[in-house]
Amino acid sequence: MKVDDLLSTIEILCAEHGKMNTIVDSSFDGVFEIDEAGEFEFVNPAFCKYFSVNYAVYRNYNFFDVVRDATIKKTVHALFGGKKKFFLRSIEIIRKDKQSLFFDIKMMAVTLREKKYVVGITRDRTDLVSAIRSREFYITSLYRLIKELKIENKETVYYLAKIVEAHDHVTGKHLERIEHYTRLLGQEYYNVFHPRDKHLTEQYVEDLAVSSVLHDIGKVGIPDAILTKPARLTKKEFAAIKKHTLLVGETLESFRGKKDYLSLGREIALAHHERWDGKGYPRGLFGDKIPLSARIVAVCDMYDALVCDRPYRKAMSHEEAVTNIAGERSRAFDPEIVDIFMKIHPQFRTIRDKFRDE
Repeated sequence: MKVDDLLSTIEILCAEHGKMNTIVDSSFDGVFEIDEAGEFEFVNPAFCKYFSVNYAVYRNYNFFDVVRDATIKKTVHALFGGKKKFFLRSIEIIRKDKQSLFFDIKMMAVTLREKKYVVGITRDRTDLVSAIRSREFYITSLYRLIKELKIENKETVYYLAKIVEAHDHVTGKHLERIEHYTRLLGQEYYNVFHPRDKHLTEQYVEDLAVSSVLHDIGKVGIPDAILTKPARLTKKEFAAIKKHTLLVGETLESFRGKKDYLSLGREIALAHHERWDGKGYPRGLFGDKIPLSARIVAVCDMYDALVCDRPYRKAMSHEEAVTNIAGERSRAFDPEIVDIFMKIHPQFRTIRDKFRDE
């Protein structure tokens, strides 16, 4: 390459680099680059604004001190170690003034000049999370979120479930356990009954397992004071919490009948509190009028509720939970599904132990 051509190329690259710097600096999203120790290589003004960092001396700060989230340091180390390629989740940051801020954070590891870095983007979701915590704005906010996310795969289903369950008392590995319980029970139901029920397929079982994590997304429309109450609910409070099933039915009405995660998620969320004897809610369905998806998830959700701590009671043992579920055969639960559960319940305990809350 001639010297003139080389200089011209360098000039173009510098100009393009300048354009990129301008775009990044003017972005409303926070952008950062860190090394493995959490030392900043680069931040943009938006990141500094969100996390109360002095832009002029940002190198005096450490990422782990600024973004104080229980899993962040572990995740960054996993990215550097090659155990993860990409990280996406919603986090809550408590500022010094006790105000809660909510962010979507995306991170990935990159190698430049034989040195590894983690680059990331943070997007402020505080207004949106505040809105979906309000019953008044729940439906429009959730629908907007769904449209933004374009629910097409397991990762975005999980992302939606974790965002809208951020303020529920159910935390930790609940969603992972529900998915694994549902896959296990659904697969065994398929093994036993697919000769009888020709519409059952292994793909349906997998779709059911993924969609099961959406079973309680309607709870974002319920006040925190009710969800986290450390005592028995009053009749009025219980009536309010029942509405979480109807909220999902209303919000996802346009997805009814479609063959996708949201359609199946709506079916589960709307009917997983119905009872085999017709005494459930919200519509008083009974027997096989209740969708199979909801009948399977109902048993899984009950097991997890019984073996995990709740604000109003301590967890039961596995044996006590199994006895409770067996006692609800033909009452709360489909007798065939309970019979299958009774044969495989030791595997439920294995899943619970593997995905214990940290």
